[in-house]
Amino acid sequence: MVRENRNDIISLEEKIAWLEDIIERQSKELSDLYDKMDKLERQFKVLYSKVGDPYATRSQKDEVPPPHY
Repeated sequence: MVRENRNDIISLEEKIAWLEDIIERQSKELSDLYDKMDKLERQFKVLYSKVGDPYATRSQKDEVPPPHY
């Protein structure tokens, strides 16, 4: 009986260690994804500030004719 309990405890400790490792790796991966998302948001803001709103309408007089005219 004592031996069975000891084996059960060891098995549970192994499972807990495995789960802790999984959680730690997923936490790091999630943190990395948030960092990448922040970087992409900053890049998008820079591009948006350079290009402007692509859905905004411009008047024809603001359009520069192509160089072949």
